Amino acid sequence: MSAPAVLLLDCPPELDGPLRRALTDQDMLVADRVQLAPEVVLLWLAAHAPEAEGRVDDLRGRYRRSAPAIIGLGPALDAAALAWATAAGFDDLMSGDDPALIAARARLVAQSRTRFAQASPLTGLPGAGALEREINRRLPQRGEMALLAFDVDFFKSYNDRYGYQRGDGLLRYTWCVIEQALNAAPANFLAHLGGDDFFALVRPGDATAVGRRAIELFAAGRAEHYAPADLARGEIVVRSRTGELVATPLVSLTVAVVTNEAEDLQHSGQLAAVLAELKAYGKSLGGGQFVADRRRVHDGEAAWALRQQQDGGTER
Repeated sequence: MSAPAVLLLDCPPELDGPLRRALTDQDMLVADRVQLAPEVVLLWLAAHAPEAEGRVDDLRGRYRRSAPAIIGLGPALDAAALAWATAAGFDDLMSGDDPALIAARARLVAQSRTRFAQASPLTGLPGAGALEREINRRLPQRGEMALLAFDVDFFKSYNDRYGYQRGDGLLRYTWCVIEQALNAAPANFLAHLGGDDFFALVRPGDATAVGRRAIELFAAGRAEHYAPADLARGEIVVRSRTGELVATPLVSLTVAVVTNEAEDLQHSGQLAAVLAELKAYGKSLGGGQFVADRRRVHDGEAAWALRQQQDGGTER
């Protein structure tokens, strides 16, 4: 494991110097000195204040790529404090002013973060594990979460025509487009699960604007990723698995969104099932669509997904 970077926020002045030395002894770097995106944030709290949750969300948005673990250092450590820290989005909570103990905890959390982050090697964004943890944290807050799925239409055909290197370039472009669309959405979270599967968490009121803006930005810049002849035709020609030449439209971006406003959506597996239905519908319309779930009661795939979670079954 390489030396992780640690950011100190609101550290008491008398503790700053000794803690920096203790972190160095643990082979850790202080982020504000080396100008690195932090992998661990140590945030001191005067009390369990309501605004702390907002600070956690701001930090996650600011350091989206590094997806740091956030440790709160508070005046007390009991069951109520731990419950509060969980709801506020902290990854850990501790009390005390022993520099060696704080540094050792930061090192341990950094190791756990490395194991479980599952960051995308292409974009550096958080992966499946981090996304599920964030969904599970936000899901109980009814009416406060929207999950968006971004899917590049006809991406496989693009890869077949231009190769994996150009395909990776298109995925990086997709990532940049989504980042731009998310700029106006506070407390957002972006994950990349591999391939062209990107997911974002925002507040429901921001979901439509983010989704439609991403589609517009993607369409506006896709020309740079095509040969002039393909662009002039408005399609590419690739060989199917049977060897036949098939004309395929240019890539577009389909965005599906589901919120946690419906009471019967209780598990991340249900959200995934709803999004799969919505994406399939959007693609059936030719791609480049924004599709939102408006149902108050869910059946079909979503209901089945919840039954499997409750029963522990795998058969449909």
